[in-house]
Amino acid sequence: MDCPKDKGSEATVACLPDDALEGILSRLRAKPLSRFKCVSKGWCGLIADRLCCCKFPQTLAGFFNGGPGEKYGDFIDLSGRPVPLVDPTFSFLTKAPDIEKIVLLGSCNGLVLFGHRRVSDTYNSLGYIVCNPATEQWVTVPSSGWSTWDDGEDEENQGDVRVEVLDAYLIFDPSVSPHFQLVQVQLGALNSLEEAHNFSSVTGAWKRHEGRSIVDKVWSKCGIYIDSTNSSVGCLFNGMLHLCSYCSSEARNMIVGIDGEGKASKFICGPENCGLIVFMGQSQGLLYCVSVKDPFEMTELSIWVLEDYDAEKWILNHNLSSSQLFGRMQCSLISDVDVVAIHPYHGLVFFFQYRDMKLISYDMDRKEVHDVCTLGHGCCRFVTPYVPYFAESALLAKKR
Repeated sequence: MDCPKDKGSEATVACLPDDALEGILSRLRAKPLSRFKCVSKGWCGLIADRLCCCKFPQTLAGFFNGGPGEKYGDFIDLSGRPVPLVDPTFSFLTKAPDIEKIVLLGSCNGLVLFGHRRVSDTYNSLGYIVCNPATEQWVTVPSSGWSTWDDGEDEENQGDVRVEVLDAYLIFDPSVSPHFQLVQVQLGALNSLEEAHNFSSVTGAWKRHEGRSIVDKVWSKCGIYIDSTNSSVGCLFNGMLHLCSYCSSEARNMIVGIDGEGKASKFICGPENCGLIVFMGQSQGLLYCVSVKDPFEMTELSIWVLEDYDAEKWILNHNLSSSQLFGRMQCSLISDVDVVAIHPYHGLVFFFQYRDMKLISYDMDRKEVHDVCTLGHGCCRFVTPYVPYFAESALLAKKR
């Protein structure tokens, strides 16, 4: 390149081809990348265009994984880039003076949800932390008054009558609103739907909804039961949190759609004779679920797609044997494997094998099984997908 030497480094920077710059800048994380906008006008425009293109979630970047307690800090990067897209240790959180103990709970469209408590507490939670790993912004959410998450360290009985509570679900859709919501579901005897709490970043407060206000009069007579064994049975779709449930009077799976206000406003009958739904997720604008006949001794699983949301029309997409997927005649969805994600834009379903510490994918279009990676430790019991969101938000103000 023939760059004028009398103008020093500024001219050299200006003469770098855009392709070379993009190759260099693509290796930087979002936060340091934004700082380089001050180098020159050309860099500013190029970086602004890059961040603008990535403002809304584009694709699945990878998975955060961890385990009970404070075991987190690993990131499975699907792109194979030499430097992780984000800081997997969340040092911008853990080094903050007002952040104590955090537990990874889930993610939604670029935001990650942590449980937050004092180190000295045995079960009283300080609440939650919602953060954006790409911009390293975060905000705390106060406790609703429930002890709603368990880090696996506290085994003491907290009374004769135990109420099961699902981990809080995060609802965030930047294409609709910059605001987020949290939804907690309280379960009573036999996992019956008793109560819900919801938090809105608009009001900054929690609301409590009793069971009768969650479920309308018709469905309250049927008996709605939520599956509390796996957080993968919940997903954001059509602006609502969809949870897998069971209707006792109909003796079949039900999908309950809960809006950001904590009220159930949609009920969808699950596929007939599908067994137990163990996973739900959305891909290419459609709702998918994975079901098994026996989660303890699984010999095969089925993948269904809700072809018509309003007409509740399910189509059986695939029937797969355990030997085809995992190389074993049968396995347990309780202790051996988990369904962890479906790709939002491609026909890929991801599974995690605990025994081999291996993440695998099944390509529904090519009908092929692929090894994604093997983890080097045995503490991983939680894998959550991550789709980056690069826009900064005034709601995540890095303060309590």
